[in-house]
Amino acid sequence: MLNLDFDKKKFTCKFDYCTGKATDLADPSLHVKAQEYKRRTSGMMKALSAEDAFKLPQTRGLFVTRKYDGENAMIFFDGETIISVNPGGTARVGLPCFDEAAELLKSAKVKSCILGAEIYVKEGASSAHPVQQVVRVLRSPPSKEQLERLGLAVFDVIEADGETVDSAANVFELLKKWFGKGNRVHPVEFEKTDKIDTVMERFTEWVIGEGAEGVVVRHDQAGWYKIKLRHNVDVAIIGYSEATDDRKGMLHDLLVAVMRDDGTFHEFTRVGGGFTEDDRRSIAADLKKRIVPSDYVAVNNDYVAYEMIKPGPVIEISCLDMIAERARGGPVKRMVLDWDGKRYSAVTRMPLVSVISPQYIRMRDDKDAVTDDVNIRQVSELVQVPEAEKSAHADDDPASEILERTVYTKVMKGNKMVRKLLMWKTNKKDRNDFPGYVVYLTDFSPNRQNPLERDIKISNDEKTAKKIFDQLAEKNFISGWEKAK
Repeated sequence: MLNLDFDKKKFTCKFDYCTGKATDLADPSLHVKAQEYKRRTSGMMKALSAEDAFKLPQTRGLFVTRKYDGENAMIFFDGETIISVNPGGTARVGLPCFDEAAELLKSAKVKSCILGAEIYVKEGASSAHPVQQVVRVLRSPPSKEQLERLGLAVFDVIEADGETVDSAANVFELLKKWFGKGNRVHPVEFEKTDKIDTVMERFTEWVIGEGAEGVVVRHDQAGWYKIKLRHNVDVAIIGYSEATDDRKGMLHDLLVAVMRDDGTFHEFTRVGGGFTEDDRRSIAADLKKRIVPSDYVAVNNDYVAYEMIKPGPVIEISCLDMIAERARGGPVKRMVLDWDGKRYSAVTRMPLVSVISPQYIRMRDDKDAVTDDVNIRQVSELVQVPEAEKSAHADDDPASEILERTVYTKVMKGNKMVRKLLMWKTNKKDRNDFPGYVVYLTDFSPNRQNPLERDIKISNDEKTAKKIFDQLAEKNFISGWEKAK
């Protein structure tokens, strides 16, 4: 039996609508259920562009549903009350659409159920950035009328009266039975079909014609598929890696970034697809001339360290989706970098997105690696990115000070190995969570099973830190290693 009690004193309430942390629910395992469901469905979901819809399985019994751009939430009903819990750990109760859903479920004699749904702006929504409109109302509703504009599109029945519902046909039969006559709450628009052509007809109608976020195709054996339009984004190249062996000298992939309003570069994604063979030769040759020092080491999926380059050139890429939340909740954080005109340094990790299926489109010779041309707003206008307008330096403590820096390289079997040794003063010794000095060794060797190894030593005394630095230098910078210029 579901326990939906909560400590109302710990929730913020306005217009009979209350929101709080899932940890303040009588049963905090509801949050775990929401996280596990999101993780499971994310794992099952395969993303396709409209151009790749032919890759859908040729099978009978497909269910195509409209995708709504709102807050994904798990809905819990105990026979009287509805509470939603999202994977990020926010619980909500008292929305007008929840009240309507509860009345419909009571009328249908449902004792308890767990549903998958999207809370979205149903009435009076503008076509621009609908998810931001939902978040603004849910976070701080300006009026009861604004809450009444929110709808609940239910797309899944996870449990009904304590029994698991596995069949898609049963899911949509129950949704139609329970919510078919609803107003603020309703089943997602759906159609059962045996033809991919019908899927694309609904895609054209809902996405192209009406501006929906996409469609989801569900089949009991073949899985779940998400079909969306691709998004195009202009980004600055900040690093690259070369291919190996017989493709040495050719581009493997690019590390690209968008810029925040404070002028910092925010790592966006790695781009390895969409290039012709000529692209891979010419881009690698051009970027080799732009290599610069960096106190930050980034590696690609093959554990090859990127050569960091002077920011630029700017390229246009496309991607199938951008996801701002991890499967278990919480933001996707990526490194923000400072560029002082000579070298990169790490600032902090801040929320951004996971990019699905990034592809190179073309060089943008008409754009430069400047804030106006590669701004983070390209992303935040499509996806709700926390702190997108916040300066990466807003919470800066006193800057750390590099006291010693030494880099050695060695070539073995055609691959370059790099050992970098740093010592810095944190200038944060008075804080309990920071030491006074840090000695940091990075050892990168593409020939090892674990290419990038790190060794970190700390001290609150400069003399001790210097002794550690000298010992590590003597141990690691031995015969065959050459000091980098």
